[in-house]
Amino acid sequence: MANVVQKFRPERFTRGNENIRPVQPIDEAAWIGPSAARMGRRPPSFARFRRRFAGREEPLVIDVSADARFVLLLDGREIARGPHQGATNHWHYETYGISGLAGAAHVMEAVVFDLGDNGPTSLLTTGRLAFVLKAGGAYDADLTTGRAAWDVAEVRGTTFGRITDPDTMTGTEAVVRGTGFLDGAAAVAWGRAAVVREPVAGSDYGFAAPGWALFPSPLPDQIHEEKAPGRIAAVLAGTFARRKVWRARVSDAAWTARLETLLKGDTLLSERGKLEIPPGTVLRVLWDLEDYFCAFPILETSGGKGARIRWSWAETLYESRRTGHLYANKGNRGEFDGKVVLRAMRDTFLPDGRRHASFSTPWWRAGRWIELDIATGAEPLSLHRLAIVESRYPLALPASFECDDPTIPEIRKICIRGIENCLHETLIDCPYFEQKTYPGDSRIEMLVLDALSGDPRPLRQCIGMFDSARRENGLVPMAFPARSVQESATYSLCWAMMAGDYALWHGADDFLRARLPGFRHTLDALALLENGEGLLEALPGWSFVDWSPEWDRFGNAPDGRDGVSSVNNLLYVHALKSLARAENACGENGMARRWLGRARRAEAAIRARFWDESRGLVADTIAKDRFSEHAQCLALLAGTLPPRMAKRAFRRLVEADDLARCTIYFSHSLFETYLKFGRADLFLKRLDLWRGLVRDGLRTPVEAPGARGRSDCHAWGAHPLYHLATGIAGIRPVA
Repeated sequence: MANVVQKFRPERFTRGNENIRPVQPIDEAAWIGPSAARMGRRPPSFARFRRRFAGREEPLVIDVSADARFVLLLDGREIARGPHQGATNHWHYETYGISGLAGAAHVMEAVVFDLGDNGPTSLLTTGRLAFVLKAGGAYDADLTTGRAAWDVAEVRGTTFGRITDPDTMTGTEAVVRGTGFLDGAAAVAWGRAAVVREPVAGSDYGFAAPGWALFPSPLPDQIHEEKAPGRIAAVLAGTFARRKVWRARVSDAAWTARLETLLKGDTLLSERGKLEIPPGTVLRVLWDLEDYFCAFPILETSGGKGARIRWSWAETLYESRRTGHLYANKGNRGEFDGKVVLRAMRDTFLPDGRRHASFSTPWWRAGRWIELDIATGAEPLSLHRLAIVESRYPLALPASFECDDPTIPEIRKICIRGIENCLHETLIDCPYFEQKTYPGDSRIEMLVLDALSGDPRPLRQCIGMFDSARRENGLVPMAFPARSVQESATYSLCWAMMAGDYALWHGADDFLRARLPGFRHTLDALALLENGEGLLEALPGWSFVDWSPEWDRFGNAPDGRDGVSSVNNLLYVHALKSLARAENACGENGMARRWLGRARRAEAAIRARFWDESRGLVADTIAKDRFSEHAQCLALLAGTLPPRMAKRAFRRLVEADDLARCTIYFSHSLFETYLKFGRADLFLKRLDLWRGLVRDGLRTPVEAPGARGRSDCHAWGAHPLYHLATGIAGIRPVA
């Protein structure tokens, strides 16, 4: 069997001659696709590319990409998935070295698909199904697209249904007929692939080729590990299966045991391992994974023409008797009695009776619970394999933490699992509802990675991705990649704050120097929104800060939408000082003084307009009628207040009972403040919220408590890991 190893081309941190002149080997390859006459329909669409070649003694090195996604197979074995997420002006390709090919004929195949509007809103595409591969050395003529004659076929059987949860942005229901999209039996009507974009020929006049500007991905491939975790919690058979509410006392023990045997048994397709379901049978199966997973479903069957298997993923089960807001009706996440599956990620598999069918989905799903609805027709259905394939970034966490508080290990466990499930090809806010990258969320996740991992690649990918998406007004998108445009000045400030974080943890390197012009553009553009006092006013877009229950339902600080907010302006101060730190690290001392001068002007205005001497607090509003933990934390962390005022503000932060409270997200700044002032006891006390998550059976931190807590897996809630390492253990850079 051939040996496949991922390789890495040198990173490129700036835009240069991409698509103007050849800058890398893959520029010599053409993009190919099905001809418009044979496959001109809009996405979603699937195609299978194929090329036979002879093995040689020398290793094969390939660069490969596709629009929108590829699954690469060698001799029928899956060897890679990609490309890693990006945008047209910064499209990724991956590189692989393959040895052990000599002395045999081989087949290279790529299943390429574009889910269009049926995929996650974070999965960008040009709408043109296409594939590109560059082979090195003696394999060039045999495999390089545009030089070698690749065949292509349409892959049929996978269509898409409706959105099963109106709150999700992670794609619609997949409906798979006959067999899965990776099965060669689903490919029909083979023909010759057509060139859809010629190789980059080079233009002395600076004209760029249209479409994909290719950059080598710096990221390792995602974990792709088959597992069968957890247990079959319950099975309802016959008429019971039509009930929506799960009741432990009516579970079918015989079917539960048989399915449990399949789950824990031989994962290979075999007669010995199969479970036969008779004709005319209805089953509803509840599978508790006993942890949170991002994964592809795996179901292998035989026979069963006319059967239907509906596979639903759920983060949580909901209490059947709803009281108040839906998201408040979750209860203990490990319990199922009296609960129902609502708003699930759902896919449907429809066997057509063939001897071997292998069902899966083109994009991963997420959650803790799986509900299978199985209904057979006139033929028996055999299940041979029931599993999931976990997908996430291969995160290594060499750091450890031990103490005498017995609750801390469980808090760390759910926080680690949260960051694992929100780190994929990009850092994402949550895997179940959005799968988007937000600067505010990502900044906290990056600090956690700094403290525990030290792997800079996800950080550079995230910072650079927003830089490449920066618009003419200086703002970076509130979420990216994303099909829709969303503006947020406060989250652009969070992006700028990443400059100082990176400098502190990783020093001045070529990557940081390449990002400085973008950070400068953002803060210079925001300066145009300053009023006569040097304070930001009426910021564009959604000025989200926190889901504080005392604020408006959009998470804006008081006067943060249309007026002058101390919280927004303190974020501005942080961003200015953060960029000054990065400038100093890179030797740009004059630029650092410029940003610090602007920060000092804003701080003077904040003290003059928002300091309430009678209360010893920074007000949220110029009217001094609203106060929050948020404003005190930001002012104290930035050093905006002189020592006398800072001492009073911290005391009032601890003692005042009428401040708007930080929720899980902004508690990061609250914990930083507690630890800066030597009050680890306050930090440990506020961890009671996380202790409550553990008691409620959660395996990951939530987005927010109560009705605001839509998502059960939100990595911004993993920041106690950072504070335990940097604040309690005291392991952090100081310069």
